[in-house]
Amino acid sequence: MRSNDKLSRRLLHDQVSQYIKKSILHGDLQPGDRIVETQIAHRLGVSQAPVREAIRQLEFSGLIEQIPYCGTYVKKVTVEEIENFYQVRGALEILAVQQAARQITPTQMEQVEQALFLMEEAARVQDVEQYVRYDAQFHDLIIQASGNDLLCRLWEQCHIKQWLFVGTSLANRNLQFLAARHRTILDRLKACDVDGLQQAVEEHLSQLLSIMKAQKASGD
Repeated sequence: MRSNDKLSRRLLHDQVSQYIKKSILHGDLQPGDRIVETQIAHRLGVSQAPVREAIRQLEFSGLIEQIPYCGTYVKKVTVEEIENFYQVRGALEILAVQQAARQITPTQMEQVEQALFLMEEAARVQDVEQYVRYDAQFHDLIIQASGNDLLCRLWEQCHIKQWLFVGTSLANRNLQFLAARHRTILDRLKACDVDGLQQAVEEHLSQLLSIMKAQKASGD
């Protein structure tokens, strides 16, 4: 296969993946809804191959699930799964901010500030897709500023962006409210306040977890 063919196939796969994620985020696909490869392929004007690849990726990241002899469905995220994810994420992120506070560079700090600014702008115009993008970037940049390669790899394996799609959808709150919650983390990071950063991250995650659990309970 030529390199151009590989690139084209990869782009199609990414486009299909983004389409499915956006459909889940905007509520067009609800938890428990079946995902039919042929329907998506027809709707997007592509073959079933990139749809199948996108589904495999999204299944690995936990957004959808394959049920034997039944088909592929948007996954119904349980409260236990939400709690497990945030426990692991919290442990990684607290370690990262402790290290980042001691060694973040001015350039890295500017990048974190810019990510928050863009997140707030996306929230102001209620652009959910861009909000999630810059929310993920904000946290990713802090993880990278830790300078810990193993920590960065573990963070990547958590599929933070996929969970942000789930979290933003489940939280069902105004995006400006969700964006504003990041300001304390940035302020503590700029002040190199290690203890304050740990507290800010713990409160950031525990508050969101409580919102998601309450929203899920009300929807069940």
